[in-house]
Amino acid sequence: MEFLCDTNYILLPASDNAQNKRLYFYIDNELVYDLVVRLDNNTPDYKFPVDLKRFKGKKIKITSSPIVDICFDKAEEISFEYDGKYRPLVHFTAAKGWINDPNGLVYANGKYLMYFQHNPVATTWENMHWGGAFSEDLIHWREFGDVLFPDKDGTIFSGCAIIDKDNRCDFQQDDTPVILYYYTSAGHTSETSKHKPFTQCLAYSSDGGKTLIKYDKNPIIENLAYENRDPKVIYYSPLDIYIMVLYLDGHSFAILKSENLTQWQKIQEITMPDDSECPDFYPLTVENASDNIKWVFSAAADRYYIGSFDGKKFKIETEQKRLNFGNASYAAQSWFNTPDGRRIRTAFASAVIPNNPFGSCLNIPQNMTIKKIDNNMYLSALPIDELKTLYKDCVTINNVAISNSNPYIKRIDSRACDISISADVSNSFSLELFGLKITYDSNSKTLFCLDKSAPLKCCGHNLNLRVIFDTVYAEIFADDGTVFMGMTYIQDSNLNRLEINSEKATIHNISISELNSIHEKI
Repeated sequence: MEFLCDTNYILLPASDNAQNKRLYFYIDNELVYDLVVRLDNNTPDYKFPVDLKRFKGKKIKITSSPIVDICFDKAEEISFEYDGKYRPLVHFTAAKGWINDPNGLVYANGKYLMYFQHNPVATTWENMHWGGAFSEDLIHWREFGDVLFPDKDGTIFSGCAIIDKDNRCDFQQDDTPVILYYYTSAGHTSETSKHKPFTQCLAYSSDGGKTLIKYDKNPIIENLAYENRDPKVIYYSPLDIYIMVLYLDGHSFAILKSENLTQWQKIQEITMPDDSECPDFYPLTVENASDNIKWVFSAAADRYYIGSFDGKKFKIETEQKRLNFGNASYAAQSWFNTPDGRRIRTAFASAVIPNNPFGSCLNIPQNMTIKKIDNNMYLSALPIDELKTLYKDCVTINNVAISNSNPYIKRIDSRACDISISADVSNSFSLELFGLKITYDSNSKTLFCLDKSAPLKCCGHNLNLRVIFDTVYAEIFADDGTVFMGMTYIQDSNLNRLEINSEKATIHNISISELNSIHEKI
């Protein structure tokens, strides 16, 4: 079919059970865009919006493989409606489509900006774009649509954002510094980019992050290794330079430096035997001591090193350690330029639920610190305090004796809640909520959930456990945040109660806070 693009969006009918079709978009016989979509003209479950503003005024020809009729509606604006039976109440999801890695996390002009890998036309991975959202409190988010689109160099894989405070790229047009975005053009991941390599590219925004303009001299870093990707940039003030960490291949990563933000020089390679892709790199104080600063290098599966960095070399001072022991939470990235100096991150949790218009969610933002336990340094992640703005119906109970004949049971009326428990480390117990069971075994000092387990350090006499439950995801924190388990599961709303069981245990403190939905303020 052929039509004059006189609209901002087209709405493609699709369903989970239809077969994939690849749509090819041509302008003047040149392939400019292609999408894989489960097109379903007859019995669609959804109508997915496709942003065509950049082609407005042009005549577009669309073909498909296999050949089917191509039908769509037009729309000048789209609404962001957060429906769906299993839509999380307190974890960010795209209104429609699949999301994965968080990208371009930056605080600018009084707002937290958050971008993410986005498939706009399905609830599973494919067609990587960058979607965008902003927040004033890191809890309530407003989506504003896709901002980076696949092109002849590839689909848009992960990356980061920084403020060009000194206008080193010379993109600034007024008194407000531009935001720079580093991303991977994933060549050969679409028909449009066939036979192209993976390269690192640059875009910028002069309007606060809503419109991203691709640099006309891309790529800024040619292919260094097979599918090298996921650039993360940070400012290193002692030498007035910028540092980039980049995944290379296998378990190898590169550290690069730049003075002008467009030309980059590799200065080091790092190997992380049990991890790959999506690196992050940042300084933290140890136990909040301003005179003891260490650097954290982490990768997608939450393995990490702690060490020292002088702008020339990262010196690793710990063995490879592990933060997340769950079945989800992947590709964590931290915000650049937070106003209060906190190092805050989020990650994504994979969750595909049939007959719902979204796929996957992002973690509650976590405050990152370095803790010392038995004179060893560990990375710690705990939910940001802003989560408390969602609290309602808070209950605290002290000194609860539990036995086989006397479990603790409390009805939960919200489908999301934040629960903290302090118990004696010498007593085993289990808690269950909405069908999800978490067990602490005192003999092995191990935490179990579904088919995952996490060894605990259990310093002192108390076990402190915190769990944030939501419709499809739970975040479990122990050992002062040095042990984390991100767990995807589908909540059973019929089992809306907290139940704690043990042969014999004393729970020193149980704190239960039901949570309002983050969508109530939108």
